[in-house]
Amino acid sequence: MKKSNLLFLLAFLPFLSWAQPVQFNYSNKATVSVNLTDTLKYPFIGGLNAPQFNKIDLDGDGVKDLFVFDRVGSKAMTYLFKNGTYVYAPFYESMFPPLYKWVLMYDYNKDGKEDIFTEVDYNAQPEPDKYVSSNGVRLLRNVTTVPGKLKWKQDLNQLMDTGLEMLPPSNIALSNTDYSAFHDIDGDGDMDILLMQFGKNVITYYQNLSQEMGYGNDSLKFVFRDECWGYMSYLVNKNGFLLNDDSPCFRNYKTAKHNGTTLTVFDSDNDGDMDLIYGDVGFQSLVYLKNGKTIMSLKRDSIIAQDTAFPSNSVQAKIEIFPASFIVDIDEDGKKDLIVAPNAEAAAKNNEQVMYYRNTGTSAVPTFTYQSTNFLVGDMLDLGGGSIPRLVDIDADGDLDLIIATQGEYTVTANSNDKLVLFKNVGTKTKAKFVLENSDFLMINSATPKIQRVIPSFGDLNGDSLPDMIIGDLNGKLHYYENASLGGNIVFNKISNNYFNMFAGTSAAPCLVDLNKDGKTDIVVGRKNGTLVYFENTGTELAAQFAATASIDSIGKVAVGEKIISAGMPYYFDGYSVPEVCDLDKDGNYEVLVGSDQGRVFLYRNFDASASRTCMEIENVFSDAATVSGSNLFFGPKTSVATGDLDGDGVSELVIGNMRGGIRMYSADIKGVISGVKEERLQAPNCVLFPNPAKDILQIRSDKNLKDSPYTISDILGHSVQTGTLQGYENSIDTRGLTPGFYFFQSSDGIGNQYVAKFLIE
Repeated sequence: MKKSNLLFLLAFLPFLSWAQPVQFNYSNKATVSVNLTDTLKYPFIGGLNAPQFNKIDLDGDGVKDLFVFDRVGSKAMTYLFKNGTYVYAPFYESMFPPLYKWVLMYDYNKDGKEDIFTEVDYNAQPEPDKYVSSNGVRLLRNVTTVPGKLKWKQDLNQLMDTGLEMLPPSNIALSNTDYSAFHDIDGDGDMDILLMQFGKNVITYYQNLSQEMGYGNDSLKFVFRDECWGYMSYLVNKNGFLLNDDSPCFRNYKTAKHNGTTLTVFDSDNDGDMDLIYGDVGFQSLVYLKNGKTIMSLKRDSIIAQDTAFPSNSVQAKIEIFPASFIVDIDEDGKKDLIVAPNAEAAAKNNEQVMYYRNTGTSAVPTFTYQSTNFLVGDMLDLGGGSIPRLVDIDADGDLDLIIATQGEYTVTANSNDKLVLFKNVGTKTKAKFVLENSDFLMINSATPKIQRVIPSFGDLNGDSLPDMIIGDLNGKLHYYENASLGGNIVFNKISNNYFNMFAGTSAAPCLVDLNKDGKTDIVVGRKNGTLVYFENTGTELAAQFAATASIDSIGKVAVGEKIISAGMPYYFDGYSVPEVCDLDKDGNYEVLVGSDQGRVFLYRNFDASASRTCMEIENVFSDAATVSGSNLFFGPKTSVATGDLDGDGVSELVIGNMRGGIRMYSADIKGVISGVKEERLQAPNCVLFPNPAKDILQIRSDKNLKDSPYTISDILGHSVQTGTLQGYENSIDTRGLTPGFYFFQSSDGIGNQYVAKFLIE
């Protein structure tokens, strides 16, 4: 009876999902030190390049916590304020929707909950007959009802100037490279906006008429009020302002300014009008601008004084390029402090550039006193620009060391002199402890030609049981370094700048692995378009040999680039795939983890040297809290991943790099064999298998023409037992060679749709 019920269910539910067999949970298990005594508090946060700072109660305890948003990669980070210090709490990061370029929190409707203003979402579908302009403002209203469980509602995807009845509504346009001011400028209780318009050298004021129009302070009724707020104009080449300018609006057309402005408003002298802190993309320092409207009884906001060495009472705030300022209460003493950080996405000094000034004055009249240049950054591993981690026993002492390829600090490397940084593992097999050993390991760029976008991989290519190194570069070349270490001395000799003339595509990202399991190390290479290629080692264990062209192009049909459909065909671009081939579940079959420009790490199962294989993606496997189910976490663009057992439990940890120069670590929780598949593919209704159960013949019927589509039949452990090619809408597959049991059928059409079904052979 039970057997009949089971067969009945299988016959009518051909597309099934099952429990996820793997989840990677955020981990802080290993320690990282820049020396033997200085252990980083949170080494695996991921780095900061251009952070923005806002306060919000994350956990509902009534205390304002810290929300950090890095415009480099649009990455959110969350900290709880506990016992006088900030505790990194990644659990809350997934409670925020996708945010872009800049984030400013302001409780515009006065309900006690901070709302979010950010860059428009270009992926959102606009309302009928409406166009989403670029460089606009999106509003996400805080609709949280349960403390500690943040929820948001997008009320507007484009903030508008109402124009009242005189002009049609128009987009409030601000450059997404800027950080503008959202604050109550006129003192009536509702939120106004100050911004620097494109190509101009004066500040524009949008007044919110919510109060004046009878809506109270909980609405957004903006009108273009003043093109020359403050009665001043910016002196483009001097990082200062011409004050009391009689005709600033006339001059601004003659002295057009480049885009790149940061504005922060606050009442610095408790006189009721708003003063301003100004930052410019062309300079390192900030300008403080004092508003004289109140003290001089003026009708308009008018800047009467400026401090070009702000704060002149303390250490001057200087950022390598394009400073931004944030007035937030960092220490929760009721007085707002000052944070200064870079706002540049482009090349700049990208470490130790977050300056903290404590308010040693009062809440009404602040005095900003310098404290440090590494607020939060000093707690994390941050090498500057970009990070590609690798785990390898480089010193042959039996544990895994950490090597990170990085662009480093831009002011030193100029993004064209990449380097390797070695952290030796001086801990144990059950507790890794990484200590900085060499910040320019092997000095790979001491000679010409210089290598850009260095991506290393390690494996034995000459049969001496020592890990040799292959480096991929921006131009698609592979560089070979032979490991000649002896007696504890680490020595690598550069053998070739263009290993066997192999070319896989630009931004080559090699992974050394014996993919076909013939005892020789092969090479799988990622590339800019997001696919993978396979180079088979046709030599011997002692002498590797590779053809110049790939053995298999687009192996596994893995594609992590952005996909577009043109003329019915899929195209991928800007993928920057970085593969890590490994056997996570120790079942003898490879999985492949793939870093990407999308900011995700993709996981595919059953990755092998078969030219006809279409590997299946397993989604929703990362979690920032062990108690929360997995999701497709966003780590920031240019991700890469390394695997290795760092705590001796027999299961690999994952170390993930990104373009901000830091790393994150995840521990794997694996339940049995990895055989999950992408849920949306399981639900595809276009392909039907019958009879089910089957015996000698399995019929495949589809509403799409599957001519020349490859198929794979796998057993319940994920092992491929039969492959072939479909021929059209109706297909018959001979299954007489299959032993009784459960199997999975997998195929795909010509535009990337996957079809998976479970069936039974009697």
